[in-house]
Amino acid sequence: MGTDVHGARRYRSPLRQERAADTRRRIATAALDLFAEHGFGGTAVTAIAERAGVSAQTVYATFGSKGALLRALLDQMEENADAALWRERIAADPDPRGKLTAFAQWSAGLFASGKAVIAAGQGASDPAILELRAEADAHRRAALDALVGTLEASGALRAGLSHRRAVDRAWILTGAEPYFGATEGCGWSGTAYAKWLADLPISQLLAPGR
Repeated sequence: MGTDVHGARRYRSPLRQERAADTRRRIATAALDLFAEHGFGGTAVTAIAERAGVSAQTVYATFGSKGALLRALLDQMEENADAALWRERIAADPDPRGKLTAFAQWSAGLFASGKAVIAAGQGASDPAILELRAEADAHRRAALDALVGTLEASGALRAGLSHRRAVDRAWILTGAEPYFGATEGCGWSGTAYAKWLADLPISQLLAPGR
């Protein structure tokens, strides 16, 4: 509840809010299914609306655009992968190997849980999606920059490996392309990919014996 400009109480119907949340869920589920089936470019808003049982106007009113809908799915993907919990775990681990292993495990889990969403974004050429991908890459690089900073401060980086080059290596290794190459191109299981990925940052970034 709240008050309007005249001081009168506004009433927000729980039923209306529940229906709005249900509509949002149905649209998001329909979009996710269609993106997986036809890709981002091959999915029209009218198709999403039809699959969700709503009008195209409702899709636009709820999310704003198809690009914004994909952004919402990506945000939900991070939430489903317990991003906040993993960040805390990585920060709290005093062992450099543990930090890198945890980051690799989180990356693998994130890709596995949001495979269809990531694939839709990877294959899209829409300017809004290209901007979204650039934001996601910058976000991941910033996280790795901070992680490498802690490794550097503890003296764990390989001799002669600069901070910038260490971030570059970690950023390349933990991208979506290696994940799809391993699971789609080579037929690896998610578990096999996660184990392989966990070993790579350690061998590429840490001094021998660390």
